[in-house]
Amino acid sequence: MAVINKHYHIPTLPVELNCQILEEAWRLPLTTTERRDLLVALPLVCTSFRWIANRLFLRDVHVVSPAYAAHFLSLLQQQHDPDASPAAHSASKCYCQSITFHIYDPDSPSNILQVRLPSSIPAACALETTLRTLSRDAALAPALRRVALHYTGCSFTHELDEARLVHLPPHVRALELRFATPAPFVQLLRQIYLRRYVLPMSGVRSLRIYGTCPEFVADVARACPALESLETDDVRGVLELQPSLLSLMSPMALDGAQVNGLVVSDGQKERSRESCGDIPGKYETRTRDWKRGKKADAR
Repeated sequence: MAVINKHYHIPTLPVELNCQILEEAWRLPLTTTERRDLLVALPLVCTSFRWIANRLFLRDVHVVSPAYAAHFLSLLQQQHDPDASPAAHSASKCYCQSITFHIYDPDSPSNILQVRLPSSIPAACALETTLRTLSRDAALAPALRRVALHYTGCSFTHELDEARLVHLPPHVRALELRFATPAPFVQLLRQIYLRRYVLPMSGVRSLRIYGTCPEFVADVARACPALESLETDDVRGVLELQPSLLSLMSPMALDGAQVNGLVVSDGQKERSRESCGDIPGKYETRTRDWKRGKKADAR
C-alpha cells in the first residue's frame, strides 16, 4: 500500500514570476485563434492564474469576437456600479491601457481566397460600438492610450468611407491599422484605392499602418495634426507621394530606404533625430533637403 506523506508540498512558482511569464506570453505575436484560446484557458488553470489573467486581459485588451466586446464593456461598466461585487471593483482597478481589435470572418474557410469589406463582418460592428461607448464616457477607460485595428482577409479600399475612426476616444495617443490580405489581391487593392478625406484625430501622436498603400497612409496621417511619429511598411512609396512625412520617420526606418534612386544619407537621418527632439532642429530643413535630392536625381 502506498503511503501518502501529508507534509509533502507540490512546489509552486511565486505569484510575481507567474505574472511575468503570462505577461510575456500575452505580448507575443499570437494568431487570433491562439489569443482566443488563452482568453478561455488561462482563467481555468487555478485561482492565481485567474487573478493574473483578469488583470492582464483588462489592461492590454484583445477583442476577438463580438461577444467578448460586450463582455469587456460590461467589465468596465462594473467599476461605476455601486451594487457590483467587491471582486468586480478590485478587478476594475487595473485600468485599460490598450485595445487591439481583431476583425475577421470566423466562418470563412481558410482555403478560399477572398476579400471582404469590414462592414459586412460582425466584429467590425462590435468595434464601432466599443469605440463609440468609450468615446462618450471617457471615465470607462481613462488610461486608454493605444488602439489597434487588425484586419484579416479584409479590403482597406473603403475603410475610411465607413468612418470608424470618428469614434476614436480623444485621449488615445497611438493608433495602429494593420491589414492582412491574400497576396493575389494586394496589387489590385492598391490600384483601386481612391483618396479620402478623414475627419481630424487631434489626440493621435503615433501612427502605424501596414498592408495598405501610400495614398491610404497619407490620408490618415493628414488627419492627425499632432502626429509625431509614423511607421509603415512602404516607406519609399509614402515619401515619394508625400515628402513632408519624412520628418516623422525614424532613422531606423530610413536605413537603406531609396526614393527615385536617392539613398537616405546620414545627414538626413541626423535631421530625423532632430525632429524627434534628440537635437534641436526643424522639420522644414529636412523636407527641403529631400526635395533637393529628388531634383538632383531627376537631372
